[in-house]
Order: sequence, then C-alpha cells, then structure tokens
Amino acid sequence: MRFSIKILTSSVLVGVSCLVTACSDQLLDVAPRNNGNLSTALNTVEGLDATLNGIYDRLQSTSLYGRDLLAVAEALGDNAQATNKSGRLNNENRNVAQASFISWQPAYYAINQANLLIDAVPKVTALTDTNRRNAILGQGYFLRGLLYHDLMRAYAYEPGVEIAQQNRGGVPLVLTGVSEQGQLSYPARAPIADVYAQINKDLQAAVAYFGRSASSNGGVPAYGNRQAAQVLLSRVALYGKDYANAVKFATDAIAGNVKITDASAYIGGWRAPRNPESVFELQFAVVSENIGVNTSLQTTYTTLVRTGDRTATGGFGDLVPTNAFLADLRSETTTAGQPADIRSTLYELGTTGRGTAFTECTKFLGKNGTINLDNVPIIRIPEAYLNRAEANAMLGNTAAALTDLNLIRTNRGLPARTEASFATPAALLNEILRQRRLEYAFEGHRWFDLKRRGQDIIKTIPLSTTANNIPFNDYRILANIPVNEVSTNKNIRQNFGY
Repeated sequence: MRFSIKILTSSVLVGVSCLVTACSDQLLDVAPRNNGNLSTALNTVEGLDATLNGIYDRLQSTSLYGRDLLAVAEALGDNAQATNKSGRLNNENRNVAQASFISWQPAYYAINQANLLIDAVPKVTALTDTNRRNAILGQGYFLRGLLYHDLMRAYAYEPGVEIAQQNRGGVPLVLTGVSEQGQLSYPARAPIADVYAQINKDLQAAVAYFGRSASSNGGVPAYGNRQAAQVLLSRVALYGKDYANAVKFATDAIAGNVKITDASAYIGGWRAPRNPESVFELQFAVVSENIGVNTSLQTTYTTLVRTGDRTATGGFGDLVPTNAFLADLRSETTTAGQPADIRSTLYELGTTGRGTAFTECTKFLGKNGTINLDNVPIIRIPEAYLNRAEANAMLGNTAAALTDLNLIRTNRGLPARTEASFATPAALLNEILRQRRLEYAFEGHRWFDLKRRGQDIIKTIPLSTTANNIPFNDYRILANIPVNEVSTNKNIRQNFGY
C-alpha cells in the first residue's frame, strides 16, 4: 500500500498550463519508501523523509530514469536500431521531429520537491540529529543538481559548442519551492553559463553536507551520497569543458568506497540485486513500482526472461544493438578467436516469440526477482576513470590518460595499450571515447556524449541502408519544450526549429 503527503504544488513556477488552471490543485505524491502512514507535512521529520523519498519515486517515471533517459537517449544515437516489434521508439530512432525527451514536467516536479525540502530543513526544530540533517540537505542539493543537468542535456547546448544563431539559452532556474498558486511566477530561460554555475554550486553543497555527515550513505547507492556527487561533479565539469576540475572531482570520487570490478566479477554485477559498481542506483524495490511489459527497460531491450533461455519470451526487444556496434564490441579477440571483451557477454540472441530474433542487450533482466523490475544504475564508478582519462587527454596529459584507459581495458578483459601504439594524441582520445561507448552502451550516455562534444550523429535508418545522419547543427539535437509550457509562460523561448 502507498501512503502520501498531500502538498499543493505547481510545475515549479514554470507555467505548465495544467497547473495554473483547472489542475492547479494537483497533489504532490511523496510516497515514502518505508510505507509509513504519514499525516504530517514538511514541518516534521517524517514529512522531510517522505518528501525526500518522493523525489526518488519521481525519478522512477518512464520519462525520467524508468526508461527514457536511458532508452530514448540510445534510440536517438548510433548504438541502437528499433525492431518495430511493438512500434515503440521507432520515431525516436529515426530522429523524427518532436520524438525526443519528454522529461521537462516530471523533472520540474521533482525539482520543486527538492526546493521544498531544502527550504524546510532549517525550519524543522525537531530535527536535532546533525548527521541526519546534513544527509537530507546533501541529498536535496545532489538531486536538484542531477535534475537540472539532465534538463540541460536534453533541452540546451553545452558550454563551448553552442550554435549561436540557434541558441535560446539554458532552462529556467527556480530555486524556491512552490506550495501554493500565489507563488507562481514565469521565469525566462537562464543563460547556459548561469545554469551550469548553479549545478556546480548545488553539487559542491551536496559534497560539503555529505562530508559533514557521519552517515553520508557511502556504499548505499540507493540514496545520494558524497561519492556520487563527486562523480557527477566530474561529469558536469567534463560537459562544461572544465578539464582540470573534471580530473580533480574524478580523483576525489575514485578514492571513495565503491570500486571498479575486474573482468571476473563484471557480468555477475549486472545479475546482482545491486550492481557493485553503482555509486548511485535507482531502486525499484516493490512489485507496485514495476513499470511493466510495455515500457520497462527489460522489455525495451530484450525478449529474454533469463540469459541462455530462448524458449521463454518476456518483453518486446524494441531497441537492439546495431551490427556496427556489435562488430566494434567484438573486434578484439582472444587467441581462440572469441571476443576478448567481457562486455560482449551481455549481448545475446533473443527469442522469436515477438518475431525475428536479434542480438539484444541483457543488462536489465529483472534483478529484483520479478520480470521488468530492475534497479537502474544512474552513476557507476567506471565513469570517474573515463571522465579523468578524457579530461587528461584534452589537457595533453597523455601518460595519465593512458593509465586510466588501460585500467578500463584490463578490467574488461582487454590487453593494455602502450603509448607507442597510438600514432597521435587524437588516436588516444578516440580510444578513450570508444571505451566510453562500449562501457555505457544502453545506459543512456552515447547521445549525450556526442552532443556535448559537438559531433554529428552518423547512423542509418533502423534495419535499412538509407542514410539518416544528424549533423550537429540540426535543430533536432535539442528536444522541444512542451507546447503547454511555451504557450503559458510567454517568457520562455521554444528551441530553434520547433
């Protein structure tokens, strides 16, 4: 059974029409994970906990980390092809205009919850446990930083790669919680630099609060924690072309509790209830949280119910690896002629229960014991090494970059490379980016990695040989802001081309 606190909300002052007209009394569902029966609001410790848990619940939305921030990102990019077995993600895979991310409204709902939480904590006098207070504030700032960066990744350009004539800025910055309609305002899109500055400020605050808490959730990735904030800081710095800080924050994160697994433990980590490489993992803990056979990550990526069993069909396998991706993954072989990369084991032939069988990604296979019920690793520790390797390569620190590249390679069953094996620094950088692609395939990074570097997306229409490349100056690189948002808030400019 789900219990919730009822708090009047808006779409965080950004003017979604439903929330400023007939739907303005929509209630904020904060469904606490401990299923406690709460009748209190944000003036109690229980209310703070419920609101915090409500943000994590919000992240489970299909349009956020339940599916789209992973699967739609893969469909838009060059790793995957749509099979048309259910008709889902076909338009996204073909990069049809407006078939993109729809994360604006749920992200701002969650940001409003974070704002309310951050605003309320200092006022709750019953919260006398300093460690707990700092941990709650750390999570509030961490989650707000994560959500704002995800909005920027979907709807705005990254610093240094803006198309001047098409750039309409970042996203609206709202840092105060809304609990009643009279607090509504209609902010414009903030400059990209200002949004990045705020994201960095939030994540630095998270690190500081976690550092002052003896219970900073280290080793418990179901909640925000210091190591996760440090990896995210390194990611944000990399996106912002701040390579020195990308190195610094990645190094801080690597010193934390969660460590990278070696080749012998890597596959087992994907079958475990919690991936041992996760520094921040969204938990789907109970059956009622199951997104189901239509849109879960399992059904999106595979028809298999379990590995090695092609007799039982579960999902649809709507999005599968391209032949080009698989060829790259399997390009390095053992002396016996088998793929040397242990990650290739996560891709196997699906069933014919939904039609033609394809090689499918099996990273998500109902790890909680129920089909379609998967924990979602949002941040894994290998990213810190890849962030640091790329940043060092951009800074010209080739020896340091090679060290981190080789750690990734050897922990995935591949031989180390020497500096002499790369003809140019650009060749070393390309191998780092290649390892990033192989490591995070079907986890939602590839589209964003190409976008942040200002690169064209080279792809073909799924199951066809017709070219469907997306040059970086194409307006479809950015998602369209919801029509209701633009029509209600006259201060918001729609992205170019829509």
